[in-house]
Amino acid sequence: MKKKEPEKLQITTSLTKGAVQLVNHLKELYKGWEGVKQFQDTDLRLVKLYEELCWSPAKIEEELRKCLKTFKDGYSEMLVTGPTEVWTLCPHHLLPCLFRVTVGYLPHQRVLGLSKFSRIAIIMGKRPIMQEAYSEELSKWLDKNLRPEGTAVYVSGTHGCMQARGIKQNAEVVTSVLKGDFLKLPETRAEFYAIARNSRR
Repeated sequence: MKKKEPEKLQITTSLTKGAVQLVNHLKELYKGWEGVKQFQDTDLRLVKLYEELCWSPAKIEEELRKCLKTFKDGYSEMLVTGPTEVWTLCPHHLLPCLFRVTVGYLPHQRVLGLSKFSRIAIIMGKRPIMQEAYSEELSKWLDKNLRPEGTAVYVSGTHGCMQARGIKQNAEVVTSVLKGDFLKLPETRAEFYAIARNSRR
């Protein structure tokens, strides 16, 4: 059986060039250490990692459009789904962040397939983004495209930039954005928050 040839990194973009430069720097820094051999193909894996986590704006829009199919339905009560785990990157340090995303909405004549909420939440995280901006952008997108009576987004995040550097704490950061009846009606807002918080237990 013919041995599979190792995959080679084609140095064609600024991303791949940057990965090669970083790994070459580490190899030079640790050239006297036996463990330097562990960096073999690290540049290739690094490029694949960032390609997975950092989509182009065009790809993000294309994938979001695939999630727009709705169905006529008379259901008009609150629907809450989550938490969906979303991996993204901190734009300040390019370290991983994990968002646990809960979404609620009050449908108006049409409903979205349940799995689409998780898909949309994941796609919206496919670029380096602050948790505050992520929460607002997800809420705006749902409100604009579903045209419901109200939308609610609740995000609990842990941030690599807080865990691995600086204060080095495993603290959670919570953000929420409310629109429509979730913002105007206190009882609707309270019901959503109760469901969102209980779903994380």
